[in-house]
Amino acid sequence: MEIKKLIPQTNLATTEAELILAHVIKKSREFILAHPEKNINKIQIKKYNQLINKRLKNIPLAYLTGYKEFFGLNFLVNKNVLIPRPDTEIIIEKVLQEIKKNKNQKIILIDIGTGTGCIPISIIKTLKQLSNIPANKLNQIEKNITTLAIDISKKALALAQKNAQKHQVKINFLHGNLLKPITKSKIFKQKSKIIITANLPYLTLKQIKQEPSIQHEPKLALLAGNDGLKYYRQLFKQLQKKLFFTSYSLFIEIDPSQTTLIKKLIKKYFPKAKITIYQDLTKKNRIIKII
Repeated sequence: MEIKKLIPQTNLATTEAELILAHVIKKSREFILAHPEKNINKIQIKKYNQLINKRLKNIPLAYLTGYKEFFGLNFLVNKNVLIPRPDTEIIIEKVLQEIKKNKNQKIILIDIGTGTGCIPISIIKTLKQLSNIPANKLNQIEKNITTLAIDISKKALALAQKNAQKHQVKINFLHGNLLKPITKSKIFKQKSKIIITANLPYLTLKQIKQEPSIQHEPKLALLAGNDGLKYYRQLFKQLQKKLFFTSYSLFIEIDPSQTTLIKKLIKKYFPKAKITIYQDLTKKNRIIKII
């Protein structure tokens, strides 16, 4: 059957159907658009229809194709990790600005709840791409910036390691809950600038039930107590004494409805902190910077 006859048969949005077919025949969507007359064999049609049916049951497209684009990069994804969202890209932009301001200083970058590894990988990969350093000296960036990525899920870490290898960036992956893998280390006693990023679970069970599109994603990466701030409370408590004598910047992602409560929490644990709020693509509060 020709592509131009196959695509319109589905109840799915045309773009998604094209992406699924492109995945099945191992071509780009651009190829699909440029070759509507190409014939698809019976095995490919069967696989295509299977994936279409799964998508119609609200299984995320990224889980069906096995990848998701984030900050211009392609990331492997699977059912063990949260799918990267465009709103999280704001963290990358703000951290890159922070690194630029501290370019003559040693930096320790710590990503907590790393999932796919998309945050630290995007930061280091972009720094390499933007620098004018010769190819044979690109590792100089990784000498100036020590990057740690932590997750409580071993399966998530395994995928994050694959993504780091795919994008050729050096990251130290650690297994554990929040900062526990490094609480006894000397990281917070060094003179380096510490930049912490955290896109922790921040939804309530009610919010998850109201949103069919996320119900196939791991609850471990979504659910965070009655108000969605369970893990940020734990993180702030861990950081309270660690950051007292340290130059740091902390970037976290929240649900817009949590703005007032998160500000109160920050002031509780970091009374002298300066808080900056960045809005997402829909002009809603999404990223909080704490210094």
